[in-house]
Amino acid sequence: MSIRIVADDGRSRDLVGMLTDLITVCGRDGSGRQFDPAAISHWRLIPERAARAGTGAPLSVRVRELETAMADTCPAEVTMRHGEWLLRASTGITQWANSAVPLGKPLGTVDDAIAQVIEFSRAQGIIPAVRVPLPTGENLDQLLNSLGWAANVDTYVLVHDTGALMPPDADLLIRHEDEPSDNWRSVRGPDEPVSRMRRYPAVYASVWVGGQAVGAGRIAIADDWGVISQVFVGDEHRRYGVGTAVVQALAGIVRNSGVDRLAVSVSADNAEALALYGSLGFRKHHMYRRRVLTERSVKGAS
Repeated sequence: MSIRIVADDGRSRDLVGMLTDLITVCGRDGSGRQFDPAAISHWRLIPERAARAGTGAPLSVRVRELETAMADTCPAEVTMRHGEWLLRASTGITQWANSAVPLGKPLGTVDDAIAQVIEFSRAQGIIPAVRVPLPTGENLDQLLNSLGWAANVDTYVLVHDTGALMPPDADLLIRHEDEPSDNWRSVRGPDEPVSRMRRYPAVYASVWVGGQAVGAGRIAIADDWGVISQVFVGDEHRRYGVGTAVVQALAGIVRNSGVDRLAVSVSADNAEALALYGSLGFRKHHMYRRRVLTERSVKGAS
């Protein structure tokens, strides 16, 4: 909305952005500007325009929305809230579900939150780790770096408009399931963490060739986002368009549900996956850096 504020000396200023509470407007740069409601002379709602996925709202709002949707669709076995930080722990090899996710302000100071992450992680028997969104979390990233938390992995969050993706080749056999069946899992192998995936409703698509599943992927809906994950193609069927067909099939599933935004996270060093999604028109929205506690940081805190 647009709000005109008139000061006691007659000077006026216009605030344009998203009204986040009764006295704050958040601009496109993510900064919050406060005002006195009694000083409002005029205001108007700005009609919402159809926006491309990952646009329209201030960056900080969009990053929080996406990070929340991805956390919701991939629940950890144990989750504890510390203010607006999610502390997450799970068994098995899963970096994402074993990381704290800062979605906003913690309880108390950031130092308090970091100490809570360490305490929670040690109680759960996992390595303390924080998933830091960038660029909005640059200050936190720099603080953790100064404390000796090592940068473990960088990951891009990619977005796309569901309607911009073509349907898969009609000659391909594609199956949809509500559960990660043995056939679906066979593309990657039997060690796929089924219990974690089943903690949130999702659809599992697979591409079949010669009576065998050769490509597979998962999609779940949260906050009007279709979150793609677990996309795999059998080694002998790569570079034949199977990965493209899987993503197109997943997009079609949520498009039929009225969802017009897609998101997927891809490790920065996964050139093959980045090339696949780039060829389909996915755009880089933001990235996150997973920082883990090291011996140096432990010594620095002692």
